Amino acid sequence: MTDLASDIVGRVNRLPLKPSETNALLPLMEAFSNALHAINLRFGADAVRDGRIQITVLRDGNDDVNGFRIEDNGIGFTDDNYHSFRTPDSRLKIGIGGKGVGRLSWLRVFGGAKIESIYADGGRLLRRSFDFVLDESNQMRNELNGAADGAVAPRTIITLGEFKSEYKSRSPSRAETLAQRLIAHFLPILASGACPFAELIDGAESFDLPDYFRDKIVDTAVATVPVQLDDGNEIAITVRHMKCNKDIRPRGQSYNWMFLCGHERSVTEQCIDEQIGLRSLDGEAIYIGCASGNYLDENVNQERDGFTFSNSEETVIRRGVASSVREYLQAYISLSRAEMVRSTQALIRENPQFLFINNEFDAFVEGLPLNSAGKQEEIFVSMSRRRYRRQREFRRLSDEISSPPDHHAEIQEKVDEYMRYVDDEKKGALAEYVSKRKAILDFLDALTAYEDPEKRRHHLEDAVHALICPMKIDSSQVAEIDDHNLWLLDDRLAFFNFFASDKEARSYLNTGSQERPDLAFLYDSCLAWREGEQSGDKVVLVEFKRPGLESYPHEDPIRQALRYVNLIKSSRTFRDKNGRVISNVGERTSFDCYIVADLTEGLRKQLIGLPLQPTPDNEGMFGYTDNPKAFVEIVPFSKLLKDAKARNSAFFTRLGLNG
Repeated sequence: MTDLASDIVGRVNRLPLKPSETNALLPLMEAFSNALHAINLRFGADAVRDGRIQITVLRDGNDDVNGFRIEDNGIGFTDDNYHSFRTPDSRLKIGIGGKGVGRLSWLRVFGGAKIESIYADGGRLLRRSFDFVLDESNQMRNELNGAADGAVAPRTIITLGEFKSEYKSRSPSRAETLAQRLIAHFLPILASGACPFAELIDGAESFDLPDYFRDKIVDTAVATVPVQLDDGNEIAITVRHMKCNKDIRPRGQSYNWMFLCGHERSVTEQCIDEQIGLRSLDGEAIYIGCASGNYLDENVNQERDGFTFSNSEETVIRRGVASSVREYLQAYISLSRAEMVRSTQALIRENPQFLFINNEFDAFVEGLPLNSAGKQEEIFVSMSRRRYRRQREFRRLSDEISSPPDHHAEIQEKVDEYMRYVDDEKKGALAEYVSKRKAILDFLDALTAYEDPEKRRHHLEDAVHALICPMKIDSSQVAEIDDHNLWLLDDRLAFFNFFASDKEARSYLNTGSQERPDLAFLYDSCLAWREGEQSGDKVVLVEFKRPGLESYPHEDPIRQALRYVNLIKSSRTFRDKNGRVISNVGERTSFDCYIVADLTEGLRKQLIGLPLQPTPDNEGMFGYTDNPKAFVEIVPFSKLLKDAKARNSAFFTRLGLNG
């Protein structure tokens, strides 16, 4: 039998190996890994002392890298190994990390390989050679197997002879770069001292990989990190910390790296410059970390480029590893913190609304993300978040003052505390708040004009919707008032009990409908809409249409909104995302429908016969419908913008922003 019992061409074509530097070198990594396995099988505990691997770089007439020749003195292609090679997805090496698919990358990237091997069979040495090619029915060609005359010991030579063009252009050209990539990929085995002699030869250049790596290590330490998984089980992750010369940094402009490893090989790599807030250490070194452990070994995927456990488990593992990294790099992180201190002080000087942070300066800087060093914008965001939370706390104090306890001394203490806050904030907070509203109104003005003046095409309604409120969320996902700009429509909209934005009705109503009202609000009417003690809850619906829209071929927006009213009435119950009842829709529930749309000629034709009349300013239309009962108002974009500006005009004038 001379072929693999599988659709090998289809199998190879399905390998997820897009042309890239990593994938161009994957066959070399697989051949090197096979050599390591073969050496361990032959020499066992003496593998480091007696094993030898030699990689020769093959170049074409233009001196470009065209392939590799990998020779090892391992066990060779014994009958068992040969049978395993011929079996797709072989399980022979599964105990040491073999997935049985590595050789398929030779077919994908090189179109094949040439194998020559000497192996021991009883008391004699045999020679086995063949060409491994990509073919529908005959992948093993030129097979020879017989006595190895003149041979003195087992060995194997794998020749990956000619890159496919799309991968050839991605391969590094410099021999030292190739050595560095091999080191990066096999970092765990090199770091542990378990690598036998391995040499990369390129013409007159040669690199002893273990020695080359050892010469670059400045400092090393090992730590064990306990990690609690989602299911409650605890696993142990071993982290080898290394401070290395920056000459061997694995990628481009990145410096510090963490490798999650399986079976002593790098599986995933992550640049952690941002995570630790550092680049080079002392200007001359980088950090390299290797995380390993039984749990990682057991969960390597087939291509050895990821893990099979869940994203949440990987996050937990990475957090545990990151904690160990921060402990190892504490001295450098302290220097980074000092830079954050200087940046924070400078921002406070430039932005007096943050003066209060001086009273809690050390705690604030300690809480900044590690990657904030040198990034004033990120520090500014953290300061703004802290100020908002502080304002919320003092609003609570203000509420307590308005309902004071019996003891005058306690009242005065709260008043004094509140006044200190007012003194800190001064006018900066109001100025910033009003300036933000002015900027949003200017942006809304731009969205109501043509997106493409030449084609006379307006912006989509989604652009306006997203400016006023993020889409596909509900109120459970809104943490702060700054997360939306509902004030553009009506300042009262910010006082909702519940709202949903572009969410399927079935996610919050007792219905199976997949329809998605643009905005649906539920209110306790006494909270924002005061309509008398006997009033029930209020439901507000908002629909957006594209600015300047003329054609409504399917349904006018009024009937669309009223259809949603009937849907809510028939559903009768609002529920939160956990299924808890928020409110029941009853006879006294009132409905307000706002249609944000330009009153074009096309829309006016759709409104003929509806009980609507012009608004007092003659710019919009409003009215009451009887079936179903609802208040309806059409708000053109010009009116939306003008009314919002009018409500804020006094503040803009005070700050000189009306120009």
